[in-house]
Amino acid sequence: MKRVTGLLFLLPQLVLGQDSWRGIPYPMNRWGVSVMGVKQTEKGNLTEASVSGKIKLDKLNKELNLNAEFFKPENLKVDADVQIVKVDYFVLPFMNLYAIGGELNAKVKFNLGVPTISLGPSLEITGKKNWTIEHEAKGKLYGGGALIAGEYNRVFSSLQYTYTRIEMDGDVATKSAEVAMGRLGYVVYRSKGYSVTPYLGAGYQKTDSSMSGPIPDIAPGVKDMNYRFEMELEKVTPSVGVFTVINDSFTVLVDYSFGDRETLAIDLGYRF
Repeated sequence: MKRVTGLLFLLPQLVLGQDSWRGIPYPMNRWGVSVMGVKQTEKGNLTEASVSGKIKLDKLNKELNLNAEFFKPENLKVDADVQIVKVDYFVLPFMNLYAIGGELNAKVKFNLGVPTISLGPSLEITGKKNWTIEHEAKGKLYGGGALIAGEYNRVFSSLQYTYTRIEMDGDVATKSAEVAMGRLGYVVYRSKGYSVTPYLGAGYQKTDSSMSGPIPDIAPGVKDMNYRFEMELEKVTPSVGVFTVINDSFTVLVDYSFGDRETLAIDLGYRF
């Protein structure tokens, strides 16, 4: 069997083909499949937030449309549990392409700030306290990417790009994320099809999100309330991890990133 070097296995991903390309041997079996569990907490600030609904004035026997704009929304926090299946393929000894798909459960909490409320065309009211909203939702994700890597004297480095699209059930939210990752590691153990490779890394993430949903009744006479927010996030996040190869075919990856995007990922893979 081919010796697994670990250099393209930082995130066990998908692959095919002959044994070498222009004399360069492929580092492992070229196809791969894996399952990953991810627990993530992400923090950011909102760029736009609004609330709309209706308010009933019993004394006037009248119902007015209510619209609220928030000029200083902030403190967005998303807690998510994600399950992902990946398939990957080595198109070249130093290049790996992959596709991902999965589902997630997310809990979102954000502070909308103090609102300015419009009741019809001629009445505006400035609120006196912050509005905070919590929401839970489920959804699906899909995407793909590429990994380029190399190793010299047990020292490896890699660059990786991933695009992900997330769609929450009931059109509650849509989110696209682009992540570029760089890693540098060292193979501390390698013998008879087994290897252990710890690494350090840093990732740049750009995220565009929008979310909307209903708000439970917040006061007598106020109903059909809905919220909507827009968010942009651009962050550099450090990470540490370790990648283990077992018997040249099975892989285990543990990766932890910290900062505004705190993530713990465990990946179990098989190559063939």
